[in-house]
Amino acid sequence: MLNNTERRGFAIPIAILVIAVLTIMIAGGFSLVSAERRSVADQKSQISAFRIAEQGLEIYLVARDSLIGAGMGCSTPCKHVPGQKDSVVITVSGGFANVSLTMIRPPISNQSGLYVIRSKGTETYGAYAGTPQAVRTVAQYVLWEPAPMQVLAGWTALSGLQKNGAAGTIGGIDLCGAADTVAGVIVPINPGYSGKTGAVIGDPPIDTLPPDSVAIDWDAIINHSAITPTVVIPGGSFPTAAQFADTTFYPIIRINEADYTLPTSGQGMIIATGNLTISGSSAWKGVLLVGGDITSNGNNGIQGATVSGLNIKLGTYVPSSTANGTKQYNFNSCEVAKATSPAGALVTLRNTWVDNWVEY
Repeated sequence: MLNNTERRGFAIPIAILVIAVLTIMIAGGFSLVSAERRSVADQKSQISAFRIAEQGLEIYLVARDSLIGAGMGCSTPCKHVPGQKDSVVITVSGGFANVSLTMIRPPISNQSGLYVIRSKGTETYGAYAGTPQAVRTVAQYVLWEPAPMQVLAGWTALSGLQKNGAAGTIGGIDLCGAADTVAGVIVPINPGYSGKTGAVIGDPPIDTLPPDSVAIDWDAIINHSAITPTVVIPGGSFPTAAQFADTTFYPIIRINEADYTLPTSGQGMIIATGNLTISGSSAWKGVLLVGGDITSNGNNGIQGATVSGLNIKLGTYVPSSTANGTKQYNFNSCEVAKATSPAGALVTLRNTWVDNWVEY
């Protein structure tokens, strides 16, 4: 007969083993659930970082002027035109985007500048505890497109032009050599061109067109702010010779005066609602858009494009412009491009958006 007091028990070891197995299974289950939650959280964070990066890119394209501070890419009056590089941090819901623009090819003559915009989105809110911040980068190639301008002649005088004296040149041959030759002078049939014709060269030297054929929306420019000026006169001051010494400084100057005399030589775009007088040896590189007539006295000239008498497009009578003395009014497509560039915009290139931009 067995002695029960000598039997060794097995219930307790089995119970301990079962408890250990259950503990391991429960711990494994918790670990699996935790890993699954972390994986899902990581995916959500990546999607959130992607959303932040794309949102930053789109905000930059729409509102770059208000985001970029002075000195980034260009001097204060022309910061609208991108330079070698600029960058900005854009805060959005859930994080921030570090957006930078880098030049690949500068704008040259009539050729658009090529840039790449990189937006690095970082999620700072809602990330899973103990995990690093999610980061995602997108990029887009863009072109800097200057505002288009139809140049029909070296001097387009919508109210007619009178040339006194044979000295000088009013020409439509591109001094930059990048564009086709245009007419030297374009005027309407009435009152047309009067005076010496020997100074006029182009293809043809003198041509006639009705004012409506000149594709400049003067009403939109004057009355609907189609072109945003750098400075407005009166109210602001005409840039100084020291400012114009910076050869990259091409401001847009709007002059709301009935009669105005160009105070100094310079470059850029002048939008004059009234009459403009150019005297002495003053010279201008860029674009002149004048609502009234131009009176040019002395030995002076323009390299770029000149359009006068634009108020005729608004139904206002404008007398003929007058060129006295030695004139050098010549078409230069490079100067036109520089002058219209501040009125340009960034334009995205199709099929160049990427969401796998390499970061180092």
